[in-house]
Amino acid sequence: MDNFRNTIATKILNSIPPHVKPIDFLMEALNISRESVYRRIRGDISFALEEIAKLSVELGFSVDELIMKDMPSRVFFDLHHTYSQNPVDVFVEISNQCIFNTLDMPHAKNIELIMAVNYIPIEFIVFFNQLYKFSFYRWMHQNTESSLNYYYSDITLPDKLVSLQQKTIDSLKTIQNNTFIIDPNIFQNLIQEIQYYYKRKLINEDDFTLLKEDLLRLVDMVESIAQTGFCGSARFNFYLSSLNINSSSRHIKYDEQIKSQFFVNLTEPINITNPTLCSFHRKWLDSMRKYSTLITQSNEILQVRYFDRQRVYVNNIAVIPNGYSL
Repeated sequence: MDNFRNTIATKILNSIPPHVKPIDFLMEALNISRESVYRRIRGDISFALEEIAKLSVELGFSVDELIMKDMPSRVFFDLHHTYSQNPVDVFVEISNQCIFNTLDMPHAKNIELIMAVNYIPIEFIVFFNQLYKFSFYRWMHQNTESSLNYYYSDITLPDKLVSLQQKTIDSLKTIQNNTFIIDPNIFQNLIQEIQYYYKRKLINEDDFTLLKEDLLRLVDMVESIAQTGFCGSARFNFYLSSLNINSSSRHIKYDEQIKSQFFVNLTEPINITNPTLCSFHRKWLDSMRKYSTLITQSNEILQVRYFDRQRVYVNNIAVIPNGYSL
């Protein structure tokens, strides 16, 4: 088979969801016969350009990257976009893209994730109803034309988001090997955002108390994972960085596939599958561990001091720091 034909056929087949029968999918998507599908897969004939373009839209792969994959100086970024005007639908879609396009890989035998974070990641936020609601509230404030006086109490999580929250929790269980390099201020960054809306009186006292309780439970959960090394059956290693982490990013490896993500915010990543850039990113993440201390099942004194300090920050959340201004 011609090498380029093989590359195209392999990319198309790998992009079809594992629960979908490839032959049936291609017959329906391209409106061609079963034999015509087999001839394309075998490389007897090429996929037509318009067929490749149509499949790239339906399956979410880049034609540019496919054609120029052997040009290492060119890197393509996958920026997901939604055309929906409904803010709930937009949030659901970008959250699906963030979590399920990346982490929901039941066909993969070995999934490894390494992430550098400067903010509590959605992987932990989803376990706490008030914090999950707050992440949606913050997103609504920043990304919609809602009033600046849009109150936290005005938010009721739609059924779509409640379902997505549970689906995310279930999906995260498929990642067996997780490494997090955490910025020393990740809890404070979230605390300060809650303080901002509280200072503006957009969060009332009752909701503020509920958020504080969720924050304390979050600290307890992360500390428990650090002590045991596990969350359910998933293995975790936490490294406490000595340096500030400017932005969150993660590298995922599953079977022979790799992907890097650089986060615009909590739920919207820029996706890269270029092997060279992904390799550079992985080397950078590995190098960050040189400036970090493993606190999972080790360095107990540092571990205890760190989490006790986070509890102090949470318990003092109602105290607005000196110099804090709107």
